[in-house]
Amino acid sequence: MRKLLLPALISAASLSIATSALAGTVTTDGSDIIIKTKGGLEAKTADGKASFKLGGRVQLDYNGYDGVINKVAPGENGSDLFFRRARLEMGGTYKDWGYLMSYNLTESGSIDLLWTSYNGFGKLAELTFGQQKEDFGLEDTGSSKWITAIERSMPSNAFDTKNNVGVKLHGANKTFSYSLGAYKQDLDNSNDLDSALTGRFVVRPLYGKDRLLHLGVGATSRDGKFSKISSRLGVRGGEDGSAAQTVSAAYTGTPAPVADGQDVWNAELAGYLGPVHLMAEYFDGKISGVNSSPDIEANGYYVQLGWIVTGEHRRYNDEIAAFDKVKPVNPQGAWEIFARYDELDASDNQNVAVKMVGETGNTTTLGVNWYANDLVKVGLNYVHAKTDQPIGGEDSGDALVSRLQIAF
Repeated sequence: MRKLLLPALISAASLSIATSALAGTVTTDGSDIIIKTKGGLEAKTADGKASFKLGGRVQLDYNGYDGVINKVAPGENGSDLFFRRARLEMGGTYKDWGYLMSYNLTESGSIDLLWTSYNGFGKLAELTFGQQKEDFGLEDTGSSKWITAIERSMPSNAFDTKNNVGVKLHGANKTFSYSLGAYKQDLDNSNDLDSALTGRFVVRPLYGKDRLLHLGVGATSRDGKFSKISSRLGVRGGEDGSAAQTVSAAYTGTPAPVADGQDVWNAELAGYLGPVHLMAEYFDGKISGVNSSPDIEANGYYVQLGWIVTGEHRRYNDEIAAFDKVKPVNPQGAWEIFARYDELDASDNQNVAVKMVGETGNTTTLGVNWYANDLVKVGLNYVHAKTDQPIGGEDSGDALVSRLQIAF
């Protein structure tokens, strides 16, 4: 019941706004109000001091896969049709303050983001409080609405910091962007707070309408209980992801060893020249065993090249230092093709206390995206996955992944 309460309140508020708009005269005690309905419902004052927007995203996926990708029955065909994400988003600003709430409508039914920000010190020193992204990695910092491939790369998935409660100092101008934050990672055995410290710095030596060069580095140091480093082989494998095989290095034994910390760093390279865009990242990380437990280490990288055939270029958000949406110029929409190669290597963990599945995995992804308009995106990806060690007698597999997305 509680999972349904918040969406119901939001829907009721939206209905109230809509019926008010039909009721006749709308008055305001301040500046004139501008209302936009292209891409969600947005209202803001003419002087820019206050704004409100109601939006969201729906991503409906179909996955078909075989070979090593099928965790349930390696070598057999598997498929699923499911909502990858369905979220309602509400945000706005008032003077020097901003806020955002994102609520998951899928089976988990939970708050994804809930934060408020203060920008009274200027664009180079903003503060954000609450549940938020930690800004680690180029691909992971970008919104799931506008990443090029349907699923993020293996190393981005393996070292994902997720959304956590904390405080972040961040800022940007046309030349550089940075963020530094402290977050809640977990609670320890004494019910005390385990924390994470995450930072990222990006410089843009070249940045214009038709060209960009992006260079970045990031690091995160995390306290807490860790047991493995793992990543899916390029495919979600159903709504909960459990049907897709992973490459992993994990503690084993009874009782299983434990780790009390994780340290990861990464390097980023990206850019565009007209309709051609490039992304590449390298990650290196380990979780630190306690007492006599060994460390678990892994590293990985990806390289991705895309071309918007219809001539548009990928937008770039310098505030978060990540690629943004493709806005079609023609009524027929914009078409994009891309290729990506990624790899996760966990083969250096030669210890009896560490169980390795696959050890090293890589995927090659070829894809096409159709941006029908500002709201609708259709994607189709072909994924070929390979592992250096057989899993269930299989060391390769193929997948066809498709998505219909409406983001408003």
